[in-house]
Amino acid sequence: MPGTALHAQAIPQVKPQINGSAVSNSIANNEVRRKEPADQLADISQSLQEKRKQLAALKQQLAQANQEDEQKDLKQRIDELKTVIKQLNQSFEQIIIGGLDLDPFSDAPMQPFDWKEELILATKPIIDALKDLTEKPRKIEKLRSDISLLQEQGALIELALNSMEQFKPNAMAEATKEKFESVTKKWLQRQVDNEQDLEIARFQLSSLEDSNKDWWQGLKTGVIDFVQGRGFTLTIAILAALSAWLLMRGLLWLYQKKLVSPSNRNSMHVRLAEYAYRILSGLLVILAILITFYLTNDFLLLTLAIILLIAVALSLRHILPRYINEARLLLDIGPVRVGERVIYNGLPMQVRSINVHSLLRNPDLKGIVRLPLGVLDDMVSRPDIEEPWFPCRPGEFVMLPDGRFGEVLEQTLELVQLQMKGSLVQFPAAEFFRLGLLNLSRQGFVVVVTFGIDYQHQAQCLDTVPTRLREALEHALAQAEFGDKVVSLLVEFKEANTNSLDYLIVVNCKGEAANSYFTINRLIQKTCVEVCNREGWVIPFTQLTVHQGEGFKALSERNSQVQQQLNP
Repeated sequence: MPGTALHAQAIPQVKPQINGSAVSNSIANNEVRRKEPADQLADISQSLQEKRKQLAALKQQLAQANQEDEQKDLKQRIDELKTVIKQLNQSFEQIIIGGLDLDPFSDAPMQPFDWKEELILATKPIIDALKDLTEKPRKIEKLRSDISLLQEQGALIELALNSMEQFKPNAMAEATKEKFESVTKKWLQRQVDNEQDLEIARFQLSSLEDSNKDWWQGLKTGVIDFVQGRGFTLTIAILAALSAWLLMRGLLWLYQKKLVSPSNRNSMHVRLAEYAYRILSGLLVILAILITFYLTNDFLLLTLAIILLIAVALSLRHILPRYINEARLLLDIGPVRVGERVIYNGLPMQVRSINVHSLLRNPDLKGIVRLPLGVLDDMVSRPDIEEPWFPCRPGEFVMLPDGRFGEVLEQTLELVQLQMKGSLVQFPAAEFFRLGLLNLSRQGFVVVVTFGIDYQHQAQCLDTVPTRLREALEHALAQAEFGDKVVSLLVEFKEANTNSLDYLIVVNCKGEAANSYFTINRLIQKTCVEVCNREGWVIPFTQLTVHQGEGFKALSERNSQVQQQLNP
């Protein structure tokens, strides 16, 4: 972290294995009271003076050194001291300015042109914004880590100095004593530097933590800054996009009002113009947003918008075929077209409109189906040839394949409700459509009855009998409440059956008499019986004929043989 580097870090970090409790006690014993900023400045100034004296002494020794190894060691120590002096100067300035971040004042060296670097710089506003969100927590965590390291180093220094106290320098030889005192002085200076770095790190940490206490004021300031900055820019961008959309909407209204007649609304050029309107509207809205970001110099939002557009453009590679198919549908040149007939969920449906959400409807059923445009791409429509959309309508009477008879009460896209024998019966609409039922109300119906008389009336069966039956049936049907709905009556000799002479009676009725279907059947039977009673004609009944097989014949022959044996 520039401006907050600690000069203790220039010391090689050695981490010997020591007892944990000893380190803890050493850290506790070396805790020093936090000093005032003025005292810290005085300490740093004094340290700077000492470092400069040491630097001057090392330079003098370097000038007098003859051996290469000694010169190399002195140069390394001089570089280390210069680094420490630079860090002390930065720490001095940091205390004066209150621990502010000096990154904005740093001058980066000029770099040669590199297109990769330029590409990175294009996304730099986003990266900087993300770094700003986590800058303070990262600094706090870094300072806590530095403090922990400095405390560990302080404990090691304390252990080293305690170890040095065990030796008696006066009992050493002069050369050994001089070397011992040099090492001791080095570790004592290291202890002083460690304490100063620890104080500076604690001061910076305290400054950052104190700035987090007034979180409400910080939040308020952040909201105000957003409203006055990017919030205002976003508002302008939204207004610009809305204005562009309203302008295009107004142009579309004028085009439809002045240039398009109601009869020409579904023509090719009208649909093509509406599709072009959607594309141009989207492009104009995007352009308005980008221009707003550019004019307000908000390059972060501009970069985000451009990245979003690039991502959308890249995704078009995979979804472009689908969009082309949907465009064909919108232009009414695809596999499904407006006004034609498609099958959806087993039911014939009419395509009422094709749009983002297309509408399908069966004219004979209640309800509509709203489908996404992509669903139509899997369908194929065909022109309507005036065929029925459903086998029945509410109020009509139908007869099911199993002979059940009922009135249609209501029919929707899901269910068909019938009233049968006073009870309500429901059928799924798709299954009901496939039943193959008879609609008695739509095109009219016929009632067919076969009636037979006995063979003893064979002499008059071809002239008198059909004439009497026709006259009686015409009179009976005319007197009935549905008499005006009878279209025709047919009475003819059908066949000479096994036990009777049969006549075919067919009554053709209009669909309005469908509710009297069984009444008509009963009336025909009743009238025929009345005629037979009046004319004295015999109505035969079914005779039972017993067919004797080979087993029965063998049994009869066996019985005859037994009788002959009993009566010789």
